[in-house]
Amino acid sequence: MYFVEITLFVAGLVLLFTGYRKNHRNLLLCAAITLFLSAGLGSMVDGFSEGYRESRASR
Repeated sequence: MYFVEITLFVAGLVLLFTGYRKNHRNLLLCAAITLFLSAGLGSMVDGFSEGYRESRASR
């Protein structure tokens, strides 16, 4: 999971620098979304898996 977060972070930084240099707002938007996912992906996956386990245990 850490490799995915690091990869998303690096990809977000590349998109950020590229979008800033070329003045492309769409690239900057993609960079913001990618950086958001890199920061929150681990928590989202942990919460989803915990909820899934709880729902399976309650049956």
